[in-house]
Amino acid sequence: MLSVSATFFIKPDQQNSFLADVKQLIASSRAEAGCSRYALYQSISSDNEFVMIENWQDQASLDQHNQNPDLINFIKHIGEYSSAKPIVQVAEVK
Repeated sequence: MLSVSATFFIKPDQQNSFLADVKQLIASSRAEAGCSRYALYQSISSDNEFVMIENWQDQASLDQHNQNPDLINFIKHIGEYSSAKPIVQVAEVK
């Protein structure tokens, strides 16, 4: 299994737009084959910091997810929403 964590630092005035895109992305991603978890969490110490946690059955599932139109749209707009570059980590979990 692959686990992905993505930390986002969102501009306060862009939070609503960010959340609207993320809600659509979460809904479509959870329906994808090989996805066992896709969830967004907000930091308790910073209202503008969010972490997405994803679990994928295998690399093929993650590769297919990377073609998801909602993910492509999200990536297209993340620069507008962000106050800092996102931090993305991928790890194999056994």
